[in-house]
Amino acid sequence: MGVKIAIVEQEPEAPAGLLAEWARSRGHEVVVLRVPELETWPDPGEYGLIAPLGSESSVHASSHEWIGQQIDFLRSAHEAGVPVLGICFGGQALAAALGAEVRRADRDEIGWLELETLDGGAIAPGPWLVWHSDTFAFPEGAERLARTPAAAQAFRLGNSVGLQFHPEVTPEILDMWIASGRESLERQGIDPEALKARLLAEEDDHRERAFALFDTIAAGWTEGGRTNVQP
Repeated sequence: MGVKIAIVEQEPEAPAGLLAEWARSRGHEVVVLRVPELETWPDPGEYGLIAPLGSESSVHASSHEWIGQQIDFLRSAHEAGVPVLGICFGGQALAAALGAEVRRADRDEIGWLELETLDGGAIAPGPWLVWHSDTFAFPEGAERLARTPAAAQAFRLGNSVGLQFHPEVTPEILDMWIASGRESLERQGIDPEALKARLLAEEDDHRERAFALFDTIAAGWTEGGRTNVQP
């Protein structure tokens, strides 16, 4: 029995990757809500999970009308008991929906990092790919799941989870990010080819780690809310 998962894709260069692959492998139905094409936001109650993804835009600094609309959409979903899984920008938008601060990070975090896990190991320490300039505060009352010295990395509140890192990344996605961000990476002394080489060398381990994370998160979907199980 699967659920109907709404993937909120902010831009084509940041698709669901391994999240969509995992979802289909577990029998879930995947619906992609492409933000630039949305005229109206749907009723969140239509879905069993809502998963907003990454973006080059900023939750706190960009002026796009859709950002506030998305924050309201995620807040409505969470309050209705529909689980939300926010990744990077999506995690920041979820944090904002839950009343937490989103701000410019003290420094950019880009690369493969080990996390300090705070939840007894439900989230593996990694390595995980991080690529962000903004950061979120842990929402009030949320369980703190993981962090790095520079930023909060994961939280859970009810059956919603916010992540700052990128379990969904694939070589194809990383190629797009490197193509658009190569000059910035090189200015910061980051070798883009090394980022890609590590993913290729550890691709099977990364997929296994990501799938285990999504399985763990999915196990909490029914805690404190409904499941929207589809026939």
